[in-house]
Amino acid sequence: MKVDTARPTSTTNEFAGDDTDPRSEILDAAALAFMTKGYAATSIDDVADILSATKGKIYHHYRKKADLFFDVHKRGMEMDLAAVQAAASLSHQKAIDKLRAMTLAHITVIMDHLPYQRVAVQGLEMHLAGETTAAQREVLSEILVLRDQYENLFRDTIRLVMEEGHAPQQDLQIVVKAFFGALNWTTIWFRPRTDQTEAEKLTVADTIATFAIRGLGAA
Repeated sequence: MKVDTARPTSTTNEFAGDDTDPRSEILDAAALAFMTKGYAATSIDDVADILSATKGKIYHHYRKKADLFFDVHKRGMEMDLAAVQAAASLSHQKAIDKLRAMTLAHITVIMDHLPYQRVAVQGLEMHLAGETTAAQREVLSEILVLRDQYENLFRDTIRLVMEEGHAPQQDLQIVVKAFFGALNWTTIWFRPRTDQTEAEKLTVADTIATFAIRGLGAA
């Protein structure tokens, strides 16, 4: 399956986290549509229906569906990176404490912004399966830079956990991939409830973080 050939018209982070940007509500609606129906089955009409708006409102900012998809994907990665960088910048006595804070931030972003995070996974799956065009791979290369920065934060922290003796020495490349697998699977099974409290979400995040960190062999 090949997706639209047009290069996204907006791939900068100028709108990331800015709810005053007119594209923000469009991206929110697009993320929900792509999460619900997948890339191939989603149309601009679906996004317009969620917005209760005309297609013209969307076409004013995005010429094609692919434009929307990649902006949603990139915004999802920007959310991840911002949250984890904030957690990593706090004062931590031990690397394992820093890793736990970063992991909790990662899971919290997934739960709070599930549509964006699910689209980020879809985009990665498309990339790994070779289901993108040359123009889209150029845009994906920008997104992959964000992903690499994100992974490196965790890789460096997990390395420190091992060096400080809180987890056994092991193949870092494999361990980091397995660690992310445990965290990102949350995008598949987690479904938020309208009555779910922040305390309940924190319990979920804490449980997943504990599971993933123990998977490193840490206490």
